[in-house]
Amino acid sequence: MWFLFTRSSLSLLQRKLKRPWALFLDFDGTLVPIAPRPEEAVLDSSTRNLLRSISEWVPVAFVSGRAVWDLESRVGLTGVTYVGNHGLEITGGGVRYLMDGAVHWRQFLEKVSSQLQDDLGTIPGILLEDKVYTLSVHYRLANWNSRQKALELVSKRLTPFKDQGLIVIGQGKAVWEIRPPVEWDKGSAVVWILEQPGFKGHWPLYIGDDVTDQDAFRMIRNCGIGIVVGPAKKMGLAHYAISNPQGVHRFLQGLLDHLYGRKLLSENLLSS
Repeated sequence: MWFLFTRSSLSLLQRKLKRPWALFLDFDGTLVPIAPRPEEAVLDSSTRNLLRSISEWVPVAFVSGRAVWDLESRVGLTGVTYVGNHGLEITGGGVRYLMDGAVHWRQFLEKVSSQLQDDLGTIPGILLEDKVYTLSVHYRLANWNSRQKALELVSKRLTPFKDQGLIVIGQGKAVWEIRPPVEWDKGSAVVWILEQPGFKGHWPLYIGDDVTDQDAFRMIRNCGIGIVVGPAKKMGLAHYAISNPQGVHRFLQGLLDHLYGRKLLSENLLSS
């Protein structure tokens, strides 16, 4: 593993951590490796205990494309905030938010989901995930021919809705996301949370791996620190990069050491 930090940037991070801060974390690809199927992603007990300890010191929010109920069940911590569906639903830690028009959107999405299931149900390796307020079409397990067939069917089914401004189609890691046409994303959610009791007055430290996390990096660019999980060439609007979830675990341990009054991010943390 590696950490793309310079000595000067580590010094800056240490100085900032002396002020009130809040931790924001993506789940898949950040705290756990990307799994072939969404239901196979499991947070290990060591990382969970580490996060529980950190949450006793600073406000913690988990920000994911997963549905809130799914994210909460996989993280399994109380007293923290859960942000699901890229910010469309937020709960926990005394905070609650749900997108406007949620009931009507859900009714519309149920029809879209049923249609897509009919279209895609027989294509090998294609998985349709209904996340209550968004839909995900996963193609990680599909071969090239299956992906192309799925893309054609998804495009045929959804383009009329997209042209009418009824849906937005996003791209993630081996997934197409169907979302409502609202000006709201992970970045919007983070800014909103930072205005809520328990988070207000804290600067954000955000760690995430997906293209959707770039929305959060953009919003906190001048008021917090963003860390991308993955290759440095994909850092985008993040300030720093960490190679993989194992590196994130090690970095989080460094944060906890800092909270306990021990040295943050020691020299050996920079070694591979």
